[in-house]
Amino acid sequence: MGTGHFAGIARNAAVALSVVVALAACKREDVRSFQGVTEVEMVRLTTPHAGNLATLSVKAGARVLEGSPVFSVVEAGDLNAHKDAEERLARLERQQTNAGRDPNALESLKTEVAETQWKLSQKSAIAPVDGVVLETLYAKGDWVPAGAAVVAILPVDKVKVRFAVPLDVAAHLQHGRSVKLMCEGCEGPVDASIIYVSPFALGDGEKNPESLRYMVEARPLPEQAAMLKLGAPVTVVL
Repeated sequence: MGTGHFAGIARNAAVALSVVVALAACKREDVRSFQGVTEVEMVRLTTPHAGNLATLSVKAGARVLEGSPVFSVVEAGDLNAHKDAEERLARLERQQTNAGRDPNALESLKTEVAETQWKLSQKSAIAPVDGVVLETLYAKGDWVPAGAAVVAILPVDKVKVRFAVPLDVAAHLQHGRSVKLMCEGCEGPVDASIIYVSPFALGDGEKNPESLRYMVEARPLPEQAAMLKLGAPVTVVL
């Protein structure tokens, strides 16, 4: 067998050991696990203007920071118009003295610079959140229709796992409690904390009290959130 096989065995053993340690830490409560599902409101970046994709600064799987450039459909004419307006404004400001300035000409050029800058911003997209790029739907040079989504981003601080527990478990869950999340394909346990416990039960308590379940939400650490697959089942270990 190759070294890759033994490395896989070692990695799986380490995962199993970490879960055992986490379970052993829960001494006074019943140790239980529950099935949940990963949820998140994915962010799709679109362009209000049609055009060829001039720049694409990200790729699938990459981390992006809020405010960083993502893509643009800016044309050469747009850049030239903005540069020309800035140069004419700078030239006019250098040529005129304070006493001899034409305020109307200056204001007109300042407005032109602002308008060309606004047009560039409308044809460019920046990341609205910190996240991970799930997919890019166009390649550089492709024609992009107006309103089309170009990049999908997973906000790492918005990922959560929802799961249901019975009353005797819900009564012991508090906001901020640490839990472990296990999923197929994850490199190891994902650390998370409880962010919500529903005060209302789901189910028919009159006919079957044992069927009552309380919805709970847990949020993974931002640096581990990308390990969870959207909509995929997750085992929550309390």
